[in-house]
Amino acid sequence: MTQKTETHGVPSAMSDAEELWYSGKWIDRVPQPVSIFVLGVSMLGVWWLIAELEFVSRILLPGPAETFEELWDTTKNIVTGGHIAEGLWITTQEVIWGFISAAVLGFLLGVVVGETRLGRRAVMPYLVSFNALPKVAFAPVFVAWFGFGVNSKIVMAAFIAFFPVIVDTAAGLAAVDAETQMLFQSMESSRWQTLRKLKLPSALPFIFAGLKTAAVFSVVGAVVGEYLGGGHGLGELIRFSAQTLRIDRVFALIVYLGVIGLLLFGLVAWTERKLLFWHKSEIFEIQGTG
Repeated sequence: MTQKTETHGVPSAMSDAEELWYSGKWIDRVPQPVSIFVLGVSMLGVWWLIAELEFVSRILLPGPAETFEELWDTTKNIVTGGHIAEGLWITTQEVIWGFISAAVLGFLLGVVVGETRLGRRAVMPYLVSFNALPKVAFAPVFVAWFGFGVNSKIVMAAFIAFFPVIVDTAAGLAAVDAETQMLFQSMESSRWQTLRKLKLPSALPFIFAGLKTAAVFSVVGAVVGEYLGGGHGLGELIRFSAQTLRIDRVFALIVYLGVIGLLLFGLVAWTERKLLFWHKSEIFEIQGTG
């Protein structure tokens, strides 16, 4: 079946297949797992081609085969309880405690900013100024204050991850429907009752959006802390591997860092789906297109 369309005043005939292709809607007919698999294989192919053509030395850019071989060796080291397993456990603890600290501190400050004039007029400008600072530069300061152990890395992870929680919590509290808020006022609800029964439930989708961002940032913060402050976590192992030109091991360790971030992000998204079953966030819309 064909239909006539007009482009720049010039009539043209396009079949249904051509219209589907040019509109870009054909991707909606491809199952999401298939599109993810095809894109992943394509990227591996480009990586393999670049490595084979040796635009960069194989020492600096190992191919997929060398990297997967090193990833297998790294996995065996972790399973048998080797030194990489110890580093993975240390980094995981830093990420989890950094995320929890960022979530609690970010939520409390977000409520202060969203609910009080003092928070909006005095606290928020300071928070924005702190967020604009290069946070990596604080790593040596935290090491000096909290030592070379895990505490300085937890603080670094929380420091990098807490700001999105503040902003999204404050934005969620400010986005409450005005008419519903007037209804609570007409019922002479106290400020605490309005916050607990109206504003916080309405703000939960925003808060979870901030928590998902914080889950990813907490991994970044922990690795930055280890990279600059030493220790025994994966960040330190990456630094040492890079100095000895073990780039394949660097890639393998980065994969495990990605797994930590993905699992934490997935846990937050799962909790959101269980608590906010009435709300459909963007990630589930993406999943639902498959």
